Amino acid sequence: MKRFLALMLLGLMLLTALPALAAETRPVSWNGNTVDVRAAGSWESVIHVNGNETAVSSDELTWESDTEVRYAYIWAPKTGKANMRLGPRAKASVIAKAETGRVVFVFTKGKEFSGIIYNGVAGYMSNSTLKFIDNPVSPRATATLSFKGKTDSKQKVIMRAGAGQDTRKVAKLQPGLPVVVFKIGKNWSEVECNGWHGYVMTQHLVDIVELETTSQETPATGTDLQENTVDLE
Repeated sequence: MKRFLALMLLGLMLLTALPALAAETRPVSWNGNTVDVRAAGSWESVIHVNGNETAVSSDELTWESDTEVRYAYIWAPKTGKANMRLGPRAKASVIAKAETGRVVFVFTKGKEFSGIIYNGVAGYMSNSTLKFIDNPVSPRATATLSFKGKTDSKQKVIMRAGAGQDTRKVAKLQPGLPVVVFKIGKNWSEVECNGWHGYVMTQHLVDIVELETTSQETPATGTDLQENTVDLE
């Protein structure tokens, strides 16, 4: 009887572990070396190579992909997390809870589900939980995060899912970090920083350097971002 119970317990443990065992990993390479991506970004990524972390242009990273859409960010503003599944269907096993705002690689794009790389593991997410980033990526500017003008402040900068204090907090970011700016508004700006995509108050951006772009769009304004509140943080 004890042996039977032990076998049943072992079987249950194996069944529980199956999704994790079956999860696929997809190597990412840089300069011919397989690297660990610590923070994926559509413009710039942080990788771990030869014992060091370094920021590189995301265009320099290579991985297997069959779509022109190369990047997206997780979109789950109500719950904060979205299911990443083992296969491209709603009933496939959940292998991870992806945090809203995290930037991910896209290796295939389907009508309902797309394949992504999240924390080095390949899986599938509903397109309703992904915001796809145009390729080629066309940010407006680069900048540095600050708090009350200080880039060495210990006070963290709050990134939110939308342009308003009533939207979900996405991340707490250290002043001094470089950011890529996609839209600049009077009160809020859409940025990407350290693997996160969201909005920060424009007053937290210093050393703003505009980038050349082929886009015919005009710069975003506070009205474009629907800015009606001030984040007190």
